Amino acid sequence: MTTLRKISAALFFSGSLACGAALAQSAAPTPAVQTDAASQQQSSEEPFTLEGLRKKLIGRLGTNVSEVSETAFPGLYEAIVGPDILYTDKNADFLIMGQLFDTKTQRNLTAETKDRLNKIDFSALPLDDAIKVVQGNGSRKIAVFSDPYCTYCKKLEATLKDMNDVTIYTFLYPVIRANSREQSEAIWCAKDRGAAWRAQMIEGKSAAPKDPKCDTSALDRNIDLGGRLQVTGTPTVFVPNGQRAPGAVSLEYLEKMLAVEPKKN
Repeated sequence: MTTLRKISAALFFSGSLACGAALAQSAAPTPAVQTDAASQQQSSEEPFTLEGLRKKLIGRLGTNVSEVSETAFPGLYEAIVGPDILYTDKNADFLIMGQLFDTKTQRNLTAETKDRLNKIDFSALPLDDAIKVVQGNGSRKIAVFSDPYCTYCKKLEATLKDMNDVTIYTFLYPVIRANSREQSEAIWCAKDRGAAWRAQMIEGKSAAPKDPKCDTSALDRNIDLGGRLQVTGTPTVFVPNGQRAPGAVSLEYLEKMLAVEPKKN
């Protein structure tokens, strides 16, 4: 069940409880008004903090809320709930699911947050676990998570072979079929990995079975890495500025991604 569906179910359940509680309260006698110091202290509100709002959301939604921040819209707060971006008020009484646009600047603020969350540290990628193909002077870099039986990966590979002056690092990510692992191992253990990969993806020629002594632990590390980077499908492309692009994006799109220089700390 997705985060949003879990939240919807939780809200429905809590709403049902609230209705029942309201009916029970209306039938019960009105309690006497407390005037002692303890009751006055309980009724006083605690100072508002983002951390307090985050904890309140966790309590009400019953799921992890990793981050809460102010938005440009007064009184509206952005909450990161799992992979989702939601909006709420300062009391966590209301929840908005959707996208937030700034009409003055024509910016999609939700998309900007999603891009920030999806960025990675390209320099931290374990490139030794990837197939390396150098085209031209190889001055530019691209990393791709790909499956040998992925149709869109084959389409992307046909696009990548036409790029100039680029080094392509392909992380074999066998997730499509049961035998994706076997074919990925055969490619990884080939004498020329790059040639074997291109033959599989562009020419439809499978690599010869691997040598039983060949070390294929890199594929296990790739699966673990993809999970940590939230790679949910193939192909997924990463460029040095940390941006990602899921799917068989066009050559023009890739060129635009590469044109954005990584930010220097």
